[in-house]
Amino acid sequence: MTHVVSDELDLFLAHLGRADEVEALNLARNLLGRGVPGEEVLTDLVIPALRVVGERWATGEWTVAREHAASHVSGRVVHLVADTTPRPRSQTRIVVCCAQGDWHGLASRILAALLRLRGIDTTVLPPGTGAGELARVVPDSGAGSVVLSCTVSTALPGARAMVEVARRVGVPVLVGGPGFGPNGRWAGVVGANGWAPDAERAAEMLTDPDWPTVTTPAPRLRHLPDPTHDGVGLLRTPLVAAGMSALAPIEGERSDTTMRDGLASAVDTLAVSLFLDDDALFVDFTRWFADVLGHRRVPSEALAAAYRAFATRLTHVPGAGATLTAAGAVL
Repeated sequence: MTHVVSDELDLFLAHLGRADEVEALNLARNLLGRGVPGEEVLTDLVIPALRVVGERWATGEWTVAREHAASHVSGRVVHLVADTTPRPRSQTRIVVCCAQGDWHGLASRILAALLRLRGIDTTVLPPGTGAGELARVVPDSGAGSVVLSCTVSTALPGARAMVEVARRVGVPVLVGGPGFGPNGRWAGVVGANGWAPDAERAAEMLTDPDWPTVTTPAPRLRHLPDPTHDGVGLLRTPLVAAGMSALAPIEGERSDTTMRDGLASAVDTLAVSLFLDDDALFVDFTRWFADVLGHRRVPSEALAAAYRAFATRLTHVPGAGATLTAAGAVL
């Protein structure tokens, strides 16, 4: 039974909307002071609030800057909760990090705080940590498991690289985050030992006696990516320029910026979709981005026109045309 009531969640969201770090921290301290477990402050206050923050950006209600400020304040609250718990001295240590190429570090920090509250020692690596650095950290830390958070699917190749280096030395990997797709669709593709739908379930899985203590190297990808797929991301700048040139003028600076940034993400997502040999990733991205654009009164035909411009410049890339056509069909 949660001790965090809806009024407190609404008040916390109001503090986030104003980027009021002092009041957000005071609210969290008051909850902790009256005996609300730190885990509930995370699961029933911070995590639901962050979902609302993401929705408000997607619908155009909040700017990117406001969303980032809210995430920063939320991160300070997570830090406060983690600091209320002495560092545990469990026999097993967990290394928690973002997938290589994913700079959204808040999800991994929330998970690390939850694990600490459950008495599990954790080492949190900062966003930007690559597979090479993880390969050095894991043996030195004595980690029993690695947990990878992936918020954006464009980081899946980086997740694959990190899974490979961890499993190569026998350390199992648990993954989570929306970047792995609905129901963890791409978790198995990158070679993870398991997938968790949320931080609470991840903590449960890692403390379950059935969670492996050692593992074999990651299985090979089910297909060999074509070398030209790597070049798609390198064409991001000219492809975005071509896509923007194919559009009618977009009213509003925010909408124009959203379109330009979204096309850059579309190029990166297309490259990953080809890497995974799975059109569904790019199709799902297209549905989501079209919805974001719709809230900003940008017609779906604008995105379709940009995709046609992409296709004319990617005729040399196997599968690119078919993937763009599949995505265009949902617009």
